[in-house]
Amino acid sequence: MGLFNLFKPSKTVVVMDGVSLNDAVGPKGGNVAPRNQLQLLRRLSRFAEREKIEVVVVLSGSPLHKAPAGEKFEDVVVVYSKSTEAHAKYIVKVASSKGSGAILVSGNVAVEKMALASGTKTMRLSTFRKAFDTGGNGAEGGGERSERGGNARAGRNRPPRRRQQKQQPTDQQRSKPERPPKRKPESAEADAINELIDLVD
Repeated sequence: MGLFNLFKPSKTVVVMDGVSLNDAVGPKGGNVAPRNQLQLLRRLSRFAEREKIEVVVVLSGSPLHKAPAGEKFEDVVVVYSKSTEAHAKYIVKVASSKGSGAILVSGNVAVEKMALASGTKTMRLSTFRKAFDTGGNGAEGGGERSERGGNARAGRNRPPRRRQQKQQPTDQQRSKPERPPKRKPESAEADAINELIDLVD
């Protein structure tokens, strides 16, 4: 059972505070590059498809070219608050407009307080991330799978590796240069030549 199946049978609309999520999983320190925002939207889109929920992401500032305001980007709808100052009120307004099936996910305490005061259900960003970061399979019970796919237990059935019988030469042995043969001292060579000359005579 997925994280948001707890709220069904009514259709779940997750209103995601994109600013809080960017702060939590993206690069720290202010402005987030459009490329990073689009990557996050793609991850949210995969999450929405997997959980079979509707996701509305509320970002702040000027709309991205690839994700225009009020339109779908893959499987998520993207809207924008005018500024970071207006963001908290705007995200609560968006969540309220989605009716009783809406759940607002934010890491901003002010947003949570305003949402609760307006009667909107909320979820902590830390709770959401447990499903989001692990690929949403934590509660499914169907094998421990990571986001990149594959069963974590699959490696346990492999036979043990055999040790190689022949020892390979080590790097140190390979790198030893061959020594040139020792040359006889010149005086010894001269003696040998003189002996040959005496034999010929």
